[in-house]
Amino acid sequence: MLLVIGIIVVLLKSAWGSIITVDAHETMCFFDHASVGDKVTISFEVMEGGFKDVGVDISGPGDDPLLHSEQDTKGSFTFSAMKDGQYNMCFDNRISTLTPKVLMFQFHVVRTLEYYSDPSKRRDDVVEQARVQAMINALSAKLGSVKMEQEYMHFRYRGHLDVSDMVHFRVTAWSVFGPMMLLIMAILEVYYLKHFFEVKRVV
Repeated sequence: MLLVIGIIVVLLKSAWGSIITVDAHETMCFFDHASVGDKVTISFEVMEGGFKDVGVDISGPGDDPLLHSEQDTKGSFTFSAMKDGQYNMCFDNRISTLTPKVLMFQFHVVRTLEYYSDPSKRRDDVVEQARVQAMINALSAKLGSVKMEQEYMHFRYRGHLDVSDMVHFRVTAWSVFGPMMLLIMAILEVYYLKHFFEVKRVV
């Protein structure tokens, strides 16, 4: 039971993703700490807004530039941390004048096996723990990808649902408006024809 709880905690801590809205002329930054040898994976995709592009900047400790892009719709960047410290990821929408951008991203840090090893245990226990942790890390990465894909599909479903509701409203409104217009035109035509063929008597 404790092992299951530990696995769940590690999965929640090692991978996280989110959907954010970056307004026009705005820059949003996120960060996480990584040690030497840790595997850092950053992925993102612009889901809505304008041409679905955004500026991306990824930097390491000491503002060491790792990736810079003026306009990207989606991407995935994986690297091994060369220094201990804070790694930053910024989304820049300053190029847009009016349109906010809705995007989904994932910031995933996989610790090295030494991070989870306990020197106080016997060697065989440490090796077994390292093997379990390796499987947990692989499962965590796959679960993060599945979660990100599900969130993207849910977002697209909501967009299609909004379009479907709008079309349904317009069809319903026209189905009421059309017969009413025909009825009004029929009444006006009858009234006009009645007065057109009316015979006036001169006394």
